[in-house]
Parts: sequence; C-alpha cells; structure tokens
Amino acid sequence: MKKNRFAKYGMMLACLLASQVAFGQSLEEINQANASYESFGISLATVLYIFALILVIIAGGMLMIAVRMKRYLKGEMTEAYENRKPWWEKVFQIKSLSSDKDTVINHPHDGIYELDNPPPPWFMFLFYGTIVFALIYYVRFTFLDSGYTQAEEYVEQMRLAEEEHKEFLATAGDQIDETNVVLLTEEADLNKGKTIYTTNCVTCHGKHGEGIVGPNFTDKYWKFGGDIKDVFKTIKYGTTGGMQPWAQSMGPAGLQAVASYVISLEGTTVPAGVVGRPAEGDLYDRSAASEEGGDETEIEAQDSVETADTTLNE
Repeated sequence: MKKNRFAKYGMMLACLLASQVAFGQSLEEINQANASYESFGISLATVLYIFALILVIIAGGMLMIAVRMKRYLKGEMTEAYENRKPWWEKVFQIKSLSSDKDTVINHPHDGIYELDNPPPPWFMFLFYGTIVFALIYYVRFTFLDSGYTQAEEYVEQMRLAEEEHKEFLATAGDQIDETNVVLLTEEADLNKGKTIYTTNCVTCHGKHGEGIVGPNFTDKYWKFGGDIKDVFKTIKYGTTGGMQPWAQSMGPAGLQAVASYVISLEGTTVPAGVVGRPAEGDLYDRSAASEEGGDETEIEAQDSVETADTTLNE
C-alpha cells in the first residue's frame, strides 16, 4: 500500500516537472515577464515557485480525497473513524454507501423510499454568503451612498480612458485621431488626399466635390461640422445617412490627407455644365472659427453624464 502511494506521489511530481518543460518560455518572454513583475516588488521566479507549490498542495489534497472516498465506498472506514474524520470531509459530507440505510425517510410514495440528504455545509455557506453580500450592497448604495452609481462609474472610466489615450498619443508620435489632427496645406499632402478621394469618394461626392448622393463640398455649408476634426471624424466613423466608416481602409494618415483635401474644395468653382448638389447643413465660417478657442473638456464631460443617464433611464 505504501509503495503504491509513493509511486503515485512520484508520478505526480514527474507530471509537474514535465508541465514546466512543456510550457517553457523563451528568454525574451521571461525578461518581459520579469520587467512586469518588478513593478510589484516580486520576481517572476518567486511567482512560479509559489504557483508550483500551490499545484502540489492541490494535487496532494485531491489525491487524499480520492483515496478516502475510495475507502468509504468500499466500506473500509470503521465507525471510530467516522467520529474523528477531518473537517473537510464533514464540510463536503463525504459518506459511504453503507450509511444510506440510516437516512431513509420512513414515508414511502408508491413504494419508493426517499433519502434524507440535506445540502452540504459548503453549499449553505455559499447561499448565506450571497444573502450577506446582498444586504451589504443594498445598505451601501441605498443608505450610505458610498459607492459609484453606474452613471458616475461610466464617466470615471471614460475619463481614465481618455487620459490613457492622451498618454499613448504623446509617446506614439505618428498616431493621428480626431483629437489631434491638423489641417494639411502642403501640395504633396493635398495631392495624396486627392488620390484617395478620386479612388474612394467620387461615386457619391463627384469628381469636383459637387455632390451626387453625398453633400456638396464646394460651398460653405457642412452637415456634420466643417472643422478639420469634424471632417476627419465624419470620414473615420461614417454617418447615419449611409456613408461607411473608412478608418480601416484609409488609415490615420490617409484620413488626414483626404479630410484636408475635402476642405480645400470649399469655395472652388465646378466646371461649366457640372451641376452641383444644393447646399445642406449649417454655414461654417472658417475664418471666424480659427480665431475662436475654448476648452471643450467640461462640455464633453457633461455630455458623457447626460448620455449615461439617458442610457440608464432607457
């Protein structure tokens, strides 16, 4: 019996060692993992040792449970041992089949007898734990008002995401989006934008920007805003009126170039015989807009709160 037990322990340790080899990492991956763990003041080797120790403890415990359950099922456990069995066997209510005769309810139904087999203690602990958690949660958010509401949590998460995005843009260098895009005026950049426009946009907006299905770009009226950031965002995400998003196919630099070219068409005259689409949207005074400035952070934060409240109410 002891030899078999030692053989099982040896086989378990051999499997653990084999798993370490099978899931081995390259030197570069190990260095990267070490760098990430250094911020917590702990080395990767320490984490692996702790993890291996936990695996050994879990495997040993499962082996002990399996051995004891096997002895229970065979009826090899004496009555004396029943009175001094470990706590984990009491919690999980591990019983031998021979004990079923002591739990029969003497009230048969159609000749069928039922066993008095209540839920195990671990299940009842879990059940009562959910009740305690619900009470604490209800008191905290209803009476103490010490936790985030869903709307407040949404606004806070959006603020943190915006900060992380700004930090990323500051280190990325060539990343362009609707928050930092600028109007390009160099001829080479406009020619690049014209090439992209000719390839993708003439079907809806016309060769000269006169508008066919989509709006006319030669006038000073804009449906979704005439600022470079607005035009960039419109091309990037598309519109509800039917224009598809072009973020994936054009890329940030391409979006900036084509948005700049589209703005350069403002005020141009289409060739004779070309009929432009009537003006749509609001008049955008580019010269006045360039002189105005302001911090839109507060407005965006307020819009986020209103959006979150509207979503929750719906």
